[in-house]
Amino acid sequence: MEKSLRSLRLLKPCVNFHGFSRPVKIVLILFFWVLAIPAFSLEPGKAISFSGTLPEVIKSDQQRTSVSGTVTDASSGEAMVGVNIQVKGTSLGAISDLNGKYNIPAAVDPNATLVFSFIGYVTQEVAVAGRTVVNVALTAELTGLDEVVVVGYGTQRKVNLTGSVSVATAERLEARPIASVGHGLQGVIPNLNINIRNGDPTTSADYNIRGYESINGGSPLVLVDGVPMDLERLNPNDIQSVNVLKDASAAAVYGARAAFGVILVETKRGKSGKVDVTLGTEQSISVPIYLIDPVSDPYDFVMAWNEANIRTNGAPSYDDDYVAGTKAYSENPTEANAWKVYNGTLRYYGYNDYHNKLITDYAPQNKYDLSISGATEKTSYYVSFGYINKDGYLKNKEKNEKYKRYNVLMKADFKVNKWLSLDEKIVFNGQVSDKPHFYNWDVNINTSARKKPIEPLKFPDLEYYLTPGDHDQFAPYIGRHFGGTNFFPYLEEGGRTTFNTYDTWFTQGITLSPVKGFSIKSDFSAQVYFRNFQDVASKVEVIRTQNLQEANLIDYGYSGDDWIDNQVNYNTYFVINSYAEYILDKFTNHYLKAMIGFNQEWGRNTYIRAQARSLVTPLITDLNATTGTQQTFGGKSHVALRGAFYRINYIYRNKYLVEVNGRYDGTSRFPTNDRFGFFPSISLGWRISEEPFMDFSSAWLSNLKLRASYGVLGNQLLGSNYYPYIATMGIGASPYMMSSAGLIPYVSAAGLVSPSLTWEKVATQNIGIDISLFRQRLDLTFDAYIRDTKDMLMNVEYPAILGTSAPDANAADLRTKGWELSVTWRDKFRQNWTYGLNLALSDNQSEITEYDNPTGALSEYYVGQKIGEIWGYVTEGIFQTDEEVA
Repeated sequence: MEKSLRSLRLLKPCVNFHGFSRPVKIVLILFFWVLAIPAFSLEPGKAISFSGTLPEVIKSDQQRTSVSGTVTDASSGEAMVGVNIQVKGTSLGAISDLNGKYNIPAAVDPNATLVFSFIGYVTQEVAVAGRTVVNVALTAELTGLDEVVVVGYGTQRKVNLTGSVSVATAERLEARPIASVGHGLQGVIPNLNINIRNGDPTTSADYNIRGYESINGGSPLVLVDGVPMDLERLNPNDIQSVNVLKDASAAAVYGARAAFGVILVETKRGKSGKVDVTLGTEQSISVPIYLIDPVSDPYDFVMAWNEANIRTNGAPSYDDDYVAGTKAYSENPTEANAWKVYNGTLRYYGYNDYHNKLITDYAPQNKYDLSISGATEKTSYYVSFGYINKDGYLKNKEKNEKYKRYNVLMKADFKVNKWLSLDEKIVFNGQVSDKPHFYNWDVNINTSARKKPIEPLKFPDLEYYLTPGDHDQFAPYIGRHFGGTNFFPYLEEGGRTTFNTYDTWFTQGITLSPVKGFSIKSDFSAQVYFRNFQDVASKVEVIRTQNLQEANLIDYGYSGDDWIDNQVNYNTYFVINSYAEYILDKFTNHYLKAMIGFNQEWGRNTYIRAQARSLVTPLITDLNATTGTQQTFGGKSHVALRGAFYRINYIYRNKYLVEVNGRYDGTSRFPTNDRFGFFPSISLGWRISEEPFMDFSSAWLSNLKLRASYGVLGNQLLGSNYYPYIATMGIGASPYMMSSAGLIPYVSAAGLVSPSLTWEKVATQNIGIDISLFRQRLDLTFDAYIRDTKDMLMNVEYPAILGTSAPDANAADLRTKGWELSVTWRDKFRQNWTYGLNLALSDNQSEITEYDNPTGALSEYYVGQKIGEIWGYVTEGIFQTDEEVA
């Protein structure tokens, strides 16, 4: 026993009394002192040892007293209400009142540390040092109004913004189990509308800002660290912030591509301090949404279907034998009661359970991320590796849809000397997809909602079929799938659609700062994109009919034509950005910031495609393993943009704000004489909260700002039509020229193009208000806007005697009106707990204001048409007599 006790003393057991009241602590200390426990802890991280006598801690505990004081704002000296004050390492604390005063009545150790925290301010730790009164002045941190927002070719303080800009930080994306950026941004920013068509991660999301763009399409410009990039290929964990520029004033420096807004994505950089290594994993599951409750009782299904058909057509769909057969199976669900040959036709009376056999209950998603970052005085670096694996919703694991994505981001910044800095970046995004070939809309995962529960899936193994002893005659069909809307034969025996994409970006940047306030930034980026795609449509044998008396029960269903389709895309793209910025802020009441820059982008797209028919065997999916017609296709295209831009910001007395933007932009998509256009914008702001007559509100109103802007931008986004100003000739082969000679190649006459083909112009008017209350805990932003899309390209009609189609002309207009509201509440409680609530609301409506539709046909656009409107029949009444019917 003595040896055991000595062992315990060597281990130095420690008993803690965290969270107990002072009297209880003293009693427990005395108790364990009597038991000779060698150490105890009153507070986390603070151990007290016994020396054989009553511990000094009781004496020090008796010396504890209350602490009070006042908390003020370091810049204004005003009292701060709602500040959280906590004794570090304990649950003791208080909240400052309306006068900034606080009091901790419980006993506080004279050597304790107080932690003062408030949302939007730097947390401070202050030693009590035996004092009973501790006053603190908190300093605001760079959040809220002082937050730096990324704008076109630069940054601005949020409080000085005059355009419509919304921001989503990394925390919004990191807190969601998402496979792509689009999923993470849904519902975060008002009027950033993201349409994700399905759960397929290979399908890119459609981004829209502030409603319908143009009858010719359009989309916001998406830039990742200043270069155009597909957001869906990016790893959400690498994103530092997403800034959405909505109106013309905010987006004007991007010119021709920014008519419908800009999405600026900034990736993470290394931060000063020790090397930060982060390894994270996310294991999540997706549950398919199936809003149909299948009828599992075949008898109930037949009776309900018959009742519905009698009401509609006056006759039942299923005869008495079906009714009797399904009833027998419902009462006794055996395999013998499930099948019967009736008048030579195989009938199934059971329940096929198609939905549960085809679709899994959940689809797993595995995500892994590793990042290494750090920074010193002259160097910073950030390296990340990401991997995601996502399966589809098919229960057959071997044939299920499979998707993998690989992401690598490497960034480094080097401060060579006081006036020269270099930055490098390498981005690699890879995707691998493997899914069943799409044969027809009637045979895919969506048909599970249309498959009747009494339709057979596989040919049964019966004792006999038409006559006793004919089992061997029908044995080759046993286990084969029936056709119709049955997806199983195409899933299990059909071809696959696969692709690999590799997207790599290299960026080299340089920053020169020769004098204070003046800097020159330039960067060059090069992209290499490769995509290898293969689609195999192999033949699948299915049982085409349940009539056993027919000669041949087998056909190929929707797979009658088998082929292999290989496609290769090889694209290159290059971007040069160079701009100079000068800041003049040495005057008390005046602030001036000017920026001028140049942007050049050019790219080349190469497309090669080969197709071959009649596979020798579906087991060898190669172009050479075919015996049918072989075809080759291909194409090349190029595109170029060039622009010069500027921005001037002027602020007077920190309350009157003016911003002027402009860009002279050129595109290769228009004729030489119409390639360039100038697109200006202006925006104004008034910080009412800074006026002397608003001094009464300084305790609760942090910011009240009115904004207004107007600008005109061009739209040259015409989809994949890179040469709309060039007349093209059609080529092909026709059997109608000389029917006995087979296919005759031909070249058709060139169409016409408009000699004045030019930009669509988008003019935007915007007014807004920003309100920040209760020391930036509550932020409210409201915007209303009108966007006019003018000179939209449209098809016009000329007399048939012309002999060819009429050229497109800039002859249609569209107006979009809308509003958006964002309300955010952020607060902090205790020492390390923060929370936030966000409400995002928006609405918009687009209307055609000019369009050449002389006949007023509803199948075309027409003046006054609301985009998205639905036409339907209006009930005029019900005929009451035979005479009214006649």
